[in-house]
Amino acid sequence: MNNIKFLLTLALCFCCSLSYAQKRISGRVWSKADGPIVMAYVVEQDKNNRNVTAVQTDANGNFSMVVKNPANRLRVSYIGYQTKIMSIGEQTKFNIELIDKNTFKEATVTVTRKTRSGGIVIPEREISTAQQTLDMDQMAGLSFETAADALQGEIAGLDIVSNSGNLGSGSSMRLRGTSSINGSQEPLIVVNGNIMEDFSSSDLDLENMENEEQFATLLQVAPEDIQSIKVLKDAAATAVYGSRGSNGVIEITTRRGARGKTQVNFSYRFSGSWQPDGMKMLNGDGYTMMLKEAYHNPRKLTEEASSIAEIMYLQSHPSYFGNYNKNTDWVKEVTQFGQTHNYSVSVSGGGEKAKFRVSGTYDHETGTIIKQSLDRLTTRLALDYYVSDRITFTSNFSLTYTKNNRNYTSDILGRAYNAMPNMSVYRNEYRETADGVGEYFNTGEYFIMPPAAGAAGLVSPNSGLTSYYLRDMVNNGNPVAIANEAWNKQSSYTIQPQFIMDYKLLGKNDDETKLDYSGEVFMNVYTNTEAAYYPASLTSSSWSEGINRTSNYEFKNLTFTTRHALNFTPHFANPKHSYTARVQAEMTTENNSSQSLASTGIGGGITDPTVPGYLTASSTGNYKGHRSAVFTTMHYSYDSKYAVTLTLRADGSTRFGSGKKWGVFPGVSGRWNISDEKFFKPLHKVINMLSFAPGWGMTGNPPGSEGLMYNKYGTNSTNYNGTQVMYPTNLKLTEISWEKLKSWNLRFELGLFEDIVHFDLNIYNRKTSDLLNSGVRIPSSTGFSSLAWANVGDMENKGWELYVTTREVVKVGKFSIRLRGNVAQNLNTITSMDASVLAANNTDFTYNNAEYMKRVQIGNALGGIYGFRYKGVYAYDYDHCGYFLNDEKNQYYNPDGSPNTAAGSVNERLRRSTPIVFDAQGNVVYDKNGNPLPMYFNYGGKNYQFQGGDAIYEDINHDGNIDELDIVYLGTSNPKVNGGFGIDFTYGQWQLKTSFNFRIGNKIINMARLSAESMTTNKNQCASVAHRWRKNGQETTMPRALNSNVTVSFNSLVSDRYVEPGDFLRFQYFQLSYNFKPEQLKKIGFRSLRISASGNNLFCWSKYSGTDPEHSQSGMNPCVDYSQTPRSRSFTFSLSFGF
Repeated sequence: MNNIKFLLTLALCFCCSLSYAQKRISGRVWSKADGPIVMAYVVEQDKNNRNVTAVQTDANGNFSMVVKNPANRLRVSYIGYQTKIMSIGEQTKFNIELIDKNTFKEATVTVTRKTRSGGIVIPEREISTAQQTLDMDQMAGLSFETAADALQGEIAGLDIVSNSGNLGSGSSMRLRGTSSINGSQEPLIVVNGNIMEDFSSSDLDLENMENEEQFATLLQVAPEDIQSIKVLKDAAATAVYGSRGSNGVIEITTRRGARGKTQVNFSYRFSGSWQPDGMKMLNGDGYTMMLKEAYHNPRKLTEEASSIAEIMYLQSHPSYFGNYNKNTDWVKEVTQFGQTHNYSVSVSGGGEKAKFRVSGTYDHETGTIIKQSLDRLTTRLALDYYVSDRITFTSNFSLTYTKNNRNYTSDILGRAYNAMPNMSVYRNEYRETADGVGEYFNTGEYFIMPPAAGAAGLVSPNSGLTSYYLRDMVNNGNPVAIANEAWNKQSSYTIQPQFIMDYKLLGKNDDETKLDYSGEVFMNVYTNTEAAYYPASLTSSSWSEGINRTSNYEFKNLTFTTRHALNFTPHFANPKHSYTARVQAEMTTENNSSQSLASTGIGGGITDPTVPGYLTASSTGNYKGHRSAVFTTMHYSYDSKYAVTLTLRADGSTRFGSGKKWGVFPGVSGRWNISDEKFFKPLHKVINMLSFAPGWGMTGNPPGSEGLMYNKYGTNSTNYNGTQVMYPTNLKLTEISWEKLKSWNLRFELGLFEDIVHFDLNIYNRKTSDLLNSGVRIPSSTGFSSLAWANVGDMENKGWELYVTTREVVKVGKFSIRLRGNVAQNLNTITSMDASVLAANNTDFTYNNAEYMKRVQIGNALGGIYGFRYKGVYAYDYDHCGYFLNDEKNQYYNPDGSPNTAAGSVNERLRRSTPIVFDAQGNVVYDKNGNPLPMYFNYGGKNYQFQGGDAIYEDINHDGNIDELDIVYLGTSNPKVNGGFGIDFTYGQWQLKTSFNFRIGNKIINMARLSAESMTTNKNQCASVAHRWRKNGQETTMPRALNSNVTVSFNSLVSDRYVEPGDFLRFQYFQLSYNFKPEQLKKIGFRSLRISASGNNLFCWSKYSGTDPEHSQSGMNPCVDYSQTPRSRSFTFSLSFGF
């Protein structure tokens, strides 16, 4: 019995203690402004800030809950109010007033603006590397296909050139010049800390995929989702990306949610675009006249042989007369008014525990070239979840789908320029009429030129053949028909999930020593599919020659990256000291697979190349690779006056032999804020910021192939004693090393009048050593003709950049003006190069028209242009020179009795405009018979004697022979200066933004104009050839018409006639916008409303005769304009609102 009493007493004590620990509390949460606060969070937290129990207030602001331990604390929070923390203790009733976050007691607040640099967060005024940031909020309402369009003209030292005006073609970017001769020369693109891979399919070489343009990698990120773009320029800044950052880095940060009420934002943009005016071409009548001259001028053909039915307008040949008597403007036929519709919606918000942003963007574009369209759907989710004050989970998820309906070939506009203007778009047939007159009617079918005849001469009326000499035009085809009936469809999916966990291992506040861990997992799933079809209806080829061409290409990639980092920030008793360090390790695994098929002879309208047909090409490939890297960065500053940053990264690659696999890339930079010194205080009213930041770093590049250090073997049809023979296919490479880029940078910042005007000047030098080059020739005695890769030389880029911004430099009432501008100069020089590489690239001149020389010359820049100097057109032929010592040969007169010879001309310029040799003093050079020596082209080779109406090329050495010894340096493809500027005007809620960009000092080989003025082929020619030479004594700059089917001529050699200055000033855009005041919108429930209208690329001032001067060189090739589709001009209307 006593035991039972004891147990009951013990149980009663336990229950009493339990009821004491788990007591119920209640209370009310309110504010002075809003009264009861509904759904406020009331949380019980232990001493480690872990949540124990939680409730929310009801409609009257009341709450009731059971707390586990009275020793814990009560945390009360709600969106828009300051969080309140209090002890629980013995209290059971609570009356809790929350204060609006916008309510402050009188205080002095000092805010230090910080930014992320090299993985660590430091104050902006301690940044010591060369970088520039573009805030995309400043670009709201403008029409950009990709982020590259937004960067154009905004970043000092970043030269951006559109690849073409075709949809999805992308841009070429060069940051501080060209630093490598192989591989990609583009800056590395990084989105939210992860590298965006460039899976371009431009290296495909299938039969029906020629002339493909590079896929625009940045199409995977919608401009509406971008918060900011940071461009890292010098090696000290890019060293954290190791070998992949040698061309500079573009860091893109996407938008995220913010705590506060849920906000919905919607925007719509409409853009209309059109092609700028291009070359004015001959009409049908002018074309036939020119072509007849081109065939008859040499007088080498009989009347029968030179009879071309397509330009003779013979009523006896109705099938030719009905289809070759037009004045077709082919350029107009293949261009159209393009449209872009962009829809974007986002939902964002957050509370005490989480922030989120969900967005979706849809673009539908139709190009300015017919049958081009682009659809893009982009979705993005950003979520930040605060588990506690130590643990945060961050996730990003993006999905991009792109469907690009392209022309079968990207040169539809080029084909339109070439097409015969007297040819009909649609087939016309002749039929008898009741009155016996007859008529031609449009069948509605596209006219396709039939196959060419096998011999010269007039074709019969019903031959069904094209004249022999027009066979090149058969290959050019009907551009309208090709655009409408052939196609190339490309689609891609990109899925990118990213998960990050941040854990504060030590310390939580800035007044404590902190050790933070960050772990990240990132995946990139990419699938690209391309299909193309060229139907038999577009060709006159036979079945055996390959018709109904179809192909398919698929590429899939899965990239998995894991990254782990530790950040250490000690707390110093002296707050002037600041130090932080980061150590990071990462590993990436990549899996690729690809396959392609190309077939012909598939009928019935089937376009699937897997259907049995004539297989013309097939390939398959798989790749699996691993990359790993370790890097550390350390930053120290004293009083934010002196700062130094050290970076070290190690990259490993299996592309090198033993002892050379690892590349170590260091970087060091410092900053001195001179304006913080005591001696500078008297100048603070004028100069608020003056700093100097030197930096040095090294990056590198690996070769572009794997397995170079192994011997590889292959087989062929050879057998020895019945055994298959194997043979080595390569020389193993164990001595090649990393291509190294060492650079230094000096940065100067100057702020005047509290940053009303801010200057940022950078001076740099970049030296690339051990340049890697592929396919290097070696003596054949080794048994091989070339090495896969070798280190071959050195290159240098040096220059400067100046970026200027202002606040409101002019402010009168509601009116204000802001200015911004940048200018940069980069000088590229090849400082050394292996002799075998020079010999391989500097091939002999082959003396052909339209041939440019690809030369690498020590002391000059990559992309140098070489050619002849053009001096006009010979006004007189050799017989009419008038310089024969036997005067009987000089007896040529005009109808008015004046001499019709060069010597007898009253025009001093024409006295030497005849194809004879003059010495350096201008005297005629004679042969032993007293006859002037004639001018020759490539004497002993082509052995062509110049005639009247031929182009005059300067005889540099006065030897009477135009050859490779007369080729000179004509300029560089690289701009000497480039940049941009803009002026922003504001009046109340109105704003007018303008932007200009420019390039100065580069040259372009205008191959489009050369082709359109050569008059050596059957392609249509520029209207300027109407001024061509026709008779002796005619002074003109346009040579005579001579078709290469009849005779040779050399009037289209690459010379300074076609090497034109590429200087331009482009009116990039203007935008007029109006922001409605918030108080005006409250009545309709809106938080924001903005409307705008803009014009893009409306004007371009340039002396360049082509359609658009925006072209760039690539690798060792000079800058050449082949009449690719130029950038369109457009206007945009935009509407955006939020609630």
